Amino acid sequence: MTQLKLAAELVGHEDRVWQVSWDASGTRLASCSSDKSARIWAPISPDKFFSGDYVTSPMDVDGEDRRTSPSWQCVETIDNAHKRTVRAVAFEPTRSRALATASFDGTTAIWDREPGSDAHECVATLEGHENEAKSVAWSPGGQLLATCGRDKSVWIWEANGEGDFDCISVLMEHAQDVKLVAWHPRDDLLASFSYDNTIRIWKEDDDDWYSAATIGGHQSTVWAGDFSADGRYLASVSDDRTVRVWAQRASGGEEGAASAGFYYRPDLAYECVAVVPDSVHARAIYSVSWCAPAADAAPGALGYLATGGGDNTVRVFRATEAAGGSVDVALEVAQADAHGLSDINCVKWNPVHPGWLATCGDDGVIRIWHLEP
Repeated sequence: MTQLKLAAELVGHEDRVWQVSWDASGTRLASCSSDKSARIWAPISPDKFFSGDYVTSPMDVDGEDRRTSPSWQCVETIDNAHKRTVRAVAFEPTRSRALATASFDGTTAIWDREPGSDAHECVATLEGHENEAKSVAWSPGGQLLATCGRDKSVWIWEANGEGDFDCISVLMEHAQDVKLVAWHPRDDLLASFSYDNTIRIWKEDDDDWYSAATIGGHQSTVWAGDFSADGRYLASVSDDRTVRVWAQRASGGEEGAASAGFYYRPDLAYECVAVVPDSVHARAIYSVSWCAPAADAAPGALGYLATGGGDNTVRVFRATEAAGGSVDVALEVAQADAHGLSDINCVKWNPVHPGWLATCGDDGVIRIWHLEP
């Protein structure tokens, strides 16, 4: 029987933890919090830990005896990284040294460290959002950075090296605040998820970024989303308690263009190919992460989807291609009270070590889980 086994607890933040991000090697984990800090964590012996050789105590839910598991350590704390809550954090994907943090103070900070050092220094501060920045994401090659915020905008920045960033586009097509941005793993496409109940797909044409598709179907705020490893599918989660999987289809044509915004040029279309109904999750779903299938997986396997949200439960679903172009999304395991009675704000699969999942929540704790068949 498939189960999620708790492998480590990381304790140190003094307030809720909003997001976690693995580095390119899968051996360091960044976290950010309402305590205005970011932290970098690492297993003391990565090879030993990810081989399954670890010792952990039962999960503490009352907070009286919280401590970091002996197999992990906090290698750096970036205190006072921002003036307000640090809402999002992201490692640059091509190397493990650069880090971006986005804050409710409206800024995004870029941090870098010298080889062999654990200390990050701020090398750039990106300003432009009128108020809270909600999310930050690097493109797969690290050349571009996307941010979004409460001001309903998506910003795209170009990294020129040595801490130099240029804003190359400000996209204002969403009608409400934008909760999260995510890059396509292979193509120059960016997805944004919004309080206006829609998902937008942004595309570049000769340095001009535009809205190439508007995806509707959720009945309330779309909190987050993630692409499948091959980029053929997009999963989204919402305040309506559903998980939806979308597949890119033929050209979008002109339907809905009149009301979709000045920079809307519909040349992509997405079809909903799977829905996890609202009866599965009891409350809003805040986060979703999609891992690649195992190297020896059966044909049609699409890996696992993990979700977390307001019902304090981490769920893992097996995704498989089905007949007629649909996708079967089957619940494999539901870990109740994964962060005690607290909301789960983020779930994130390790990009290198299959089956390892990081979660964080309002209890201020980060937990590392191992999916065991």
